[in-house]
Amino acid sequence: MTSSDKRMCVSTTNGDIICRGKAEIAELIRQGAALPQGDEIWISDCEQPYPCLSILMKGSAACVHYFQNDDGEVWQSCGDFDEEVTFLAGDEAWTAPEYVIIALEQAIDGMEEFWDTLERPKCIGWDALWEEE
Repeated sequence: MTSSDKRMCVSTTNGDIICRGKAEIAELIRQGAALPQGDEIWISDCEQPYPCLSILMKGSAACVHYFQNDDGEVWQSCGDFDEEVTFLAGDEAWTAPEYVIIALEQAIDGMEEFWDTLERPKCIGWDALWEEE
């Protein structure tokens, strides 16, 4: 598959979208962050559900989760934001502590790296949310 044939499936609050480029997903992230309540998207290769990236975004803040597989290997972004942020995750509000929040642009950089590699982005610091063996 050439890079021009590559596509990702993106789940948003407005439904599922097939995106054919990083810029298209970056625009969805920026649009979601501009909403008063923020937004959440899930990104995966259209051929398989894992790995996938979940991004909660609101204003200039984001919290990112990387799901390696369906066995519970989940990673959460590490940040140094100066305050908690309440994100809308589905129909539920979740107040994220400042240490998991990163800048929106860093989340976009992570999405771009994920697009290229389908691996956990190295441009983001991570904490495992599962017991490593």
